Amino acid sequence: MLAEGCGRGSTRLVCKPDARCPLSIESGLAWIPEHVVYVRSLVLALTFFCSIQDASAHDPSPGTDAAACVNDASWVAEQAPFRIHGDTWHVGPRGLGVFLIKAPTGHVLIDGGVPANAALVENNLRSLGVDLHDIKWILNSQAHCDHAGAIAQLARDTGAQVIAGAADEALLARGGRDDPQFADRFTYPPVRVDRTVRDGEALRLGDLTLTAHATPGHTPGNTTWAWRSCEDGRCLDIVFVGSLSAPDYRLVDNAAYPGLVDDFERSFAKVAALSCDLALAPHPGMIGFWERVEKGGKIDRTALVDPSQCRRYAERAREAFGKELATQRKAAASRN
Repeated sequence: MLAEGCGRGSTRLVCKPDARCPLSIESGLAWIPEHVVYVRSLVLALTFFCSIQDASAHDPSPGTDAAACVNDASWVAEQAPFRIHGDTWHVGPRGLGVFLIKAPTGHVLIDGGVPANAALVENNLRSLGVDLHDIKWILNSQAHCDHAGAIAQLARDTGAQVIAGAADEALLARGGRDDPQFADRFTYPPVRVDRTVRDGEALRLGDLTLTAHATPGHTPGNTTWAWRSCEDGRCLDIVFVGSLSAPDYRLVDNAAYPGLVDDFERSFAKVAALSCDLALAPHPGMIGFWERVEKGGKIDRTALVDPSQCRRYAERAREAFGKELATQRKAAASRN
């Protein structure tokens, strides 16, 4: 079943003109034969895409554009929740990292995904037997719509406190407006931050301790979160790595973020040096998450354990950043 307003042609998926479906549906899924059997996650992704415009019409924050945030169908594709290790669970859509850390004194949610993800995340939590009001904290890694977009709704529905890096507080409150890289292109419902954290600050919730590592660059307040999770006597240092990428960023002469290059360099070094038995990320592709964890259609979570993953991700990100920086510096020199 396709979402109401969307139809399937004889050779490709199309959207009816009155459905206002994002163009990325057709451009990303064109020329699919009529006889193809669609998996449930893809159908749900299409349903989300075609309903995003209606959802944004009811958004309490005028001017937000929920559809603009979703440029990958996997970001709204259903994924059954599963245990990562011990008290740590994957509870988000297939294409974005949203994680639950259970604790006897209250649970912690890390990130929320795009604005349309709130219901998906809440359904996954309920399927694990989690009472939404037992979520005490929602931690944010970065003030972009694909990770902070659903936080305002999740905070309202759970009553949880929102915690984020101090340098992202204002951007979250603006709902992504006046972003130093994207200006007003990717807005979302504004998020009220209840508590900000500084580099190295430890948050304690009963026996659970989470440490905030400031890794600015991707956003000024980009934060990497670390904690220890134990299962059957085996304890692992888990790190939710803040993004170290600079997609289409202006790296040279950026008046909106003059310290960007230095911030990135410090963040590469910091992530590479972290104690990191198991890496998680806002985007699974950052660490090859699904390639490692999914074997023959089954989840093999033991494959996620790799103490070199944080260091190797930081090295790849530094190399890509260095190439782009050199390209932009050369272009800037040629204009002078």
